[in-house]
Amino acid sequence: MFLRLFKRTPKSLGEVRGGDETEASKADLTGINMGDYNEVERYPLVYPWAYAVILENRASKAKVYYVSEVPLNSVERGVYERLLRILEWELKPYGGSVLDYVKEKEFFVEQARRIVRIYSAKLSDTLGPNISWQKVLYYVLRDTVGYGPLEPLMRDQFIEDISCDGVRRPIYVWHQRYESMPTNIVFEDEGELDSLILRLAHKAGKHISSAFPVLDAILPEGHRLAATFRREVSVGGSTFTIRKFRERPLSITDLIAHGTLSSTVAAYLWMAMEYKMPGIVIGVTGSGKTTMLNALATLLRPNMKVVTIEDTPELRLTLENWVQLVSRPSYAVTGSKIGEVTLYDLVKVSLRYRPDVIIVGEIRGEEAYVLFQAIATGHGGLTTAHAESVGALVKRLTSPPMNVPQSYIPLMKWALLVKRVTRIVEGRPVTVRRATTIWEIKGYENYALLATWDPVGDKHKVNLNDSMILWEVSQSIGLAYEGVVEEVKRRSRVLEALVDRGVRDYRGVAEYIYRYYVDPRGVLEELGVGGAKDG
Repeated sequence: MFLRLFKRTPKSLGEVRGGDETEASKADLTGINMGDYNEVERYPLVYPWAYAVILENRASKAKVYYVSEVPLNSVERGVYERLLRILEWELKPYGGSVLDYVKEKEFFVEQARRIVRIYSAKLSDTLGPNISWQKVLYYVLRDTVGYGPLEPLMRDQFIEDISCDGVRRPIYVWHQRYESMPTNIVFEDEGELDSLILRLAHKAGKHISSAFPVLDAILPEGHRLAATFRREVSVGGSTFTIRKFRERPLSITDLIAHGTLSSTVAAYLWMAMEYKMPGIVIGVTGSGKTTMLNALATLLRPNMKVVTIEDTPELRLTLENWVQLVSRPSYAVTGSKIGEVTLYDLVKVSLRYRPDVIIVGEIRGEEAYVLFQAIATGHGGLTTAHAESVGALVKRLTSPPMNVPQSYIPLMKWALLVKRVTRIVEGRPVTVRRATTIWEIKGYENYALLATWDPVGDKHKVNLNDSMILWEVSQSIGLAYEGVVEEVKRRSRVLEALVDRGVRDYRGVAEYIYRYYVDPRGVLEELGVGGAKDG
């Protein structure tokens, strides 16, 4: 898998020359007239060899993402090219399972390190002190087992998307702090870009060519890849977009700490999750629907059986009794659907697993009708959909291709709208995500506001006085409505205590959630949470 090497590095908007690793954090920004820019932020990507530098144009205030790598000098460049040729001859084939990407990558990394150690010992006396073998090793690994010129971008935890619109156009990134920005990485030659597309397809275990110029695949680390090849369907040459997969998903306490939702809203949703009240998270692309869905799923009871159904495996649950199903495109070489497994097929087969809760990553077709049928027979359900209001959502649900009957609409008990909004923080605009509205769905075109987000105070206003869901919970467990509201407030304080203690990892949060189901008094005492708090 890793024998396909990057033979060339694309030119940037001004390739950095000179310098060494001791000056990595001060690497030259050649090609950028610093008289026109202010440096906003600088942080390491692969210390000490690669840094991200955020620049802001003083006139337009537009930002640029600059990848600053410590360059190879002429001697190191010669050694690097020589080592690549040696690696092609001496790398041993991997003897393990081709499906175990992590072990395969570790195997080739160790092989590359071994070969570099051998030849560094042989050549050090000849080449003298004018070479940094660690720097050479960085470039060797970057261009063999890594993503070549994209490697620094793939290492940046703040980048959500990486996209290339064609040859001689800058690669763009979507940054969590600064949103969309051009980078200084540009493919000047069509062959270089085509080679990268082929390498990405190879990493994903898929095929792309002039005959089949469109690719939708999953990279080994879980990142979503969409690409087109050459000028078959894209005028500007090959294109690609990588939607990066977050290895550690945000937890419910992360969302509270970030202000995405309040502890009271989270506690209300916790009650809804416990009693299998079906719900749907809505919003536009990139608003954080899947992140919210994953965080809510960790609030389910640990003994529940859950089946998740997705196009791309993005959900990360801590439940043991969890079946993860993923759709599959057709493997036929013609336009037929031979071998295709759709979300519709998976939702149907999931019912045979006798799940307590079915979670569909996103509904957009006939699978919605089957999901609503499953909810009607007593299964819990969670999903997401593209919509900007509950009214727009219902119109989509009741129209082709979903075709959900109007009488089924109240089966989905609640809807949560999450948006990407701009706030002024320390004098500059910052993009954040907020759960702006939560509705309880009482019937077709009958929706009750439960919570709204106040953009002025950046707070959530919650009304628990007349909640349909909490009333249904009170009826099912034989507890007065006021007692259920008090329980929501207790759980709110539990979540606040976890935030205060810095319990953010989704596994750690899930551990407290599960313990609360078994021994709520013990958790309350451990966290120092007494009675309920108004909120």
